[in-house]
Amino acid sequence: MFKIVSRTILLLCLCLFFVGCDDKAEEGKAASVSSQVSDPAELIKHAIGKQETGAYDEAIDILNQALEINAKFAPAYYQKGLIYEEWDKRKEALEAYLKAVELDPTYDDARLGLASVYGKSVLNDLAVEQYLEVAETRKNDPELQFKIALEYWYLQNIPKTANHYVRVIEIDPKHLQAHLNLISVYERMKNWGKAIEEIEIVKRLAGETQNQPAISIAEKKLKFIKGRMNLTEEEMKRKTEPPFN
Repeated sequence: MFKIVSRTILLLCLCLFFVGCDDKAEEGKAASVSSQVSDPAELIKHAIGKQETGAYDEAIDILNQALEINAKFAPAYYQKGLIYEEWDKRKEALEAYLKAVELDPTYDDARLGLASVYGKSVLNDLAVEQYLEVAETRKNDPELQFKIALEYWYLQNIPKTANHYVRVIEIDPKHLQAHLNLISVYERMKNWGKAIEEIEIVKRLAGETQNQPAISIAEKKLKFIKGRMNLTEEEMKRKTEPPFN
């Protein structure tokens, strides 16, 4: 019985040893492949492959190899920014994106990366600066205008928030989320008529796609606004400021 157990343990140890050897061989093979590549663009592809498997350290090492070949290769810094951002290392992500923009001020994707990290870091004023810079060359991008509107909302610049949501709709009249968000913006501005117009548009667009959650939100907003729009200033204060009545 003891001999059988001993043999089983021995076999298990041998299996683990060979698996470990295989893993090390694969790592060595990957490192060897990267070291043999002299094209920074190809190295970025290798780094993306590592990133997709969650091997962030290895991906960064490969990108550093690319930068040893060409220290001014902005796409390598941009990819480092993407990896660090995905890795939730915001300081490193910002440094990488900033370097990419420094090397190539027209690098819109790097600016968008910067804006993304600034937004996550609650540096909304810096985020909106980057988005506006990109908007100069992407004038008809509704999603970019939507992001700008969101940043202005976080900054509580309500008029500019409204302007950029309106711009989204000018580019894409059926942008349901922009119409939904405008309801709240006009509500904040106490522009009840515009808010109700947006509610009707949302109900129509959502009805075309049978989007019941959006219809439900619009109906609740309509009920809420109708309860607010005819209140006097004094009544509004009692409803919106403590002590609530």
